[in-house]
Order: sequence, then structure tokens, then C-alpha cells
Amino acid sequence: MAATIPAVTAGSQRAAVFLLGAALQFNVLTSSFGLPFQRLSDLLPFLLIPWLGLRRPVITEALRSIAPLGAVLALVGVSMLLKAHKQAGDVYLTLILLLYVVQAFILLVLFQDHRVEDAFCAGLLAGLLASLAILLLASSGVPLERFGLAVPTDGLDEELKLFVEDKQGGLWASGNETGHVFALGGVAALILSLRYRLKAIYVLYFVALMASFPLTNNRAGLFMPLIVFALLMRRNLKASMVLGVLGVLAILLVGWSLTGEIPLPNALAQAIEKRFADDHNVSENFDERFLSGITALRLVVAYPFGVGEIARREELKALTGLVTPHNGFVSLALQNGVAVALLLIAGLVRILSAPGRFGPFLFYSALFLIPSMMFEELSVNQYFLFFMAFILASLARSPEPANP
Repeated sequence: MAATIPAVTAGSQRAAVFLLGAALQFNVLTSSFGLPFQRLSDLLPFLLIPWLGLRRPVITEALRSIAPLGAVLALVGVSMLLKAHKQAGDVYLTLILLLYVVQAFILLVLFQDHRVEDAFCAGLLAGLLASLAILLLASSGVPLERFGLAVPTDGLDEELKLFVEDKQGGLWASGNETGHVFALGGVAALILSLRYRLKAIYVLYFVALMASFPLTNNRAGLFMPLIVFALLMRRNLKASMVLGVLGVLAILLVGWSLTGEIPLPNALAQAIEKRFADDHNVSENFDERFLSGITALRLVVAYPFGVGEIARREELKALTGLVTPHNGFVSLALQNGVAVALLLIAGLVRILSAPGRFGPFLFYSALFLIPSMMFEELSVNQYFLFFMAFILASLARSPEPANP
């Protein structure tokens, strides 16, 4: 009997971590059911922290790292007290980030067993496929809001409604979020592909990501997954394959030049035309991002301890007509203060400077996280909050010795 208990515990532990990964991607809006949590992942820390945190390795590591972990948590917590404007949403998001940091610290300890890390990655990919299915269903007009499987658009102005319809998000507010959420899912696909030497895992993930593009219309979310795909498949590329792809592209270009239409399925053709062929707003878009970014940086200087999520949107709109700085690091500084944003950047630099000592999960997370946060405001997205929490939690742990 004693010999079977550890096996059962390990199995249930991996199952819980798998479900957590799935819930992060398939992140149902539990607030639709009147619960005091915005999303499913916000509820889980109250269940999993007490259970997973009572493991002996976790307690030992927590006692060893109590000073740096306490400093990170204190800094995030103080930001909630010092920000210029505190409203319900600001307090909520800060509390969730605090819980996520604790949960991420526990997971990083458990990830020393690769089977637990694999279970989490498998859960992320399973949730991604489920989230993609919801995106496809929502695009076909199926009403999913009442089930917490889509973001309600009631109360939005007409211009914002058109934006959400053009860049569909399924479980998330818009394609600007969904594209990057799916992109960050590449961490899980890459780890499993390399660990088990099955490139098919990443290929299937990449196909799923591309299937989402006609709906999300999010180009920036393709950057890092595409680069990794090219690097991963470079030895499998043959001259005939490259020539074949170029031939198909040539046929598509000839068809487009002769008919004025791209000879692809309607939804995909429209997406490509909107985001590439018919996008004549490049210079204006750059000017808008530059203006909102510079103005947001001025607000950061004016409010070094943060101004709050709702207030900074109102101030940005009053100054520029826009509500976002289009940059996750800047928006984090506006929400939680400069110190928290610098703490996140310090964690990213620390990991990237010694990838071999921090392991593949943190290293790939940093690689996939940075480009997305550079192009979009994702610091209020729970999926990104969780990966940001991994980076912050890593600051409380000493890196493993480098492998000889």
C-alpha cells in the first residue's frame, strides 16, 4: 500500500497541472455565471496553491527562497497601494498577478520533474485546440456568450464592434489578443517537439495557428512561431519542396493579377487581402502607435507608481484619441508602476543571458513573450499574466548549475 501512494500522488499531480494548462488556454469567462472571478484561471489558484504548495520540495524551496520571493510579492502588492487611481478592476488584476506569481513559483519547483512540465505543456496544447474550436464556432455566428465561451459585445460602440468583428477573438476580446495567446502556446509545442524528437507536434501546432489567422487577422502573432518553424524544419527542407512552395505562391500571384482575387478559400483570401494586399494604413498605423507610445511614456513619468487600468485608458484617450500604447511593457508600467515593469524586464534579461541554467521552459517563454508584448498591450490578458508570473517567480529562485 505504501509503495502505491507516491504513484497515485504523482499521477494526480500531473493531472491537476494538465488541467491547469488547459484552463489557461480554454479560459472560460466564469463572470458570465455570476461568479466573483473573471476567468476560470483566476479561480484555480485558490484550489491548487494549497494542494500543490504542500509538497515537501515546494515547502523546502519556498523556505530557501523566502526573502527574494517575499520581495517580488511585496513589490507587486505595494504597486496596488501606491498607484494614482485605484478602481475595482485595478485591484482585481493586481491580486490575480500576485496569486499567479505564487502558483508559478510552485510550478517551477514541480517542473524539476519533466513529467510534470510535459503534462502542463500538453494541457496548454489541448486547451489551444479547444480555444481554436470556439473561435471557429464563434465566427460562424453561434451564440456562445451565455456559456462564457465568448466576450460579450453589448455596450460597445459601433466602431469597436466593427473592430472586434474584423479581428475575431473567440474566448478573448479580439484577434489582437487571440493571435498572441496562440503564439505563446508555441512554447509548449516546441518543448514537447524537442524533448520527444517529434517535429510533428510543432508542425500541427503551427497549422492550427495558421488556421486561426483568417479570423484573428493578427500578423504580429505569427513572427516568433514562424521563425521557430523555419529553424526547426531547416534540415527537412529540400530543394523540390522550396521550389514547390514558390511555385504555388507564383500561381496565386498570377491568379490575383489576372482576376483581382486571390484564388484561395474566401475567408483566407479576405484575411490576406485585409492584412497584406489592401492594408494601405501602414504609415498612419505607425504614426498612431508612435503617438500613443510616446504619450504613454509621458504618463509613465507622470505616474511612476502606476495610474491604474481604467484611468490610464481615459487619460490616453483624452490626449491621443487612442486607448492603448500598443506595448505590454508600457501598459504594465501604467498599471503597476515602473518598478514592476523593470522587474519583469530584469527577469527576461536574466533568463536570456543564461538559458542553459534556467531550462527550456523559461527560456522559450521569454523568447515567445517578448515579441508579443512589444507589439500589443497584453498585460491585462490572464494568459500573458501567467507567463509574466513565471518570469517574476524565476527571480526568486537560483538558476541550476550549467551543464558541463
